[in-house]
Amino acid sequence: MRKIENDEQLKNSLEWLLEKAKQMEHPLMTEEAKAELMAKYDFVSSRVEEYRREQTLLKFPYLYRIDGTEAPEPEVQGDVKPDPEPAPQQAKPVNLSAWLDD
Repeated sequence: MRKIENDEQLKNSLEWLLEKAKQMEHPLMTEEAKAELMAKYDFVSSRVEEYRREQTLLKFPYLYRIDGTEAPEPEVQGDVKPDPEPAPQQAKPVNLSAWLDD
């Protein structure tokens, strides 16, 4: 099982997928050959999808929750204390009936 590790490999995989998609559409291709090629096509496309998902999660770590995977714990260096949350501000009362006619 080979894993796509960089953008050059991704590009080559995408080119391979396009080439093989054209071959699968050929009317003289036997069903056996088509089934074998489809299995390889599915394998490569799953690797492309996996690489893209990894790259997206690296750029946007908050998507881990959406993806269903666990986000890695942030590395804490030294005695770093989290910033205290600011106190919620009190809303000023507003007279909403001011527009009503008496």
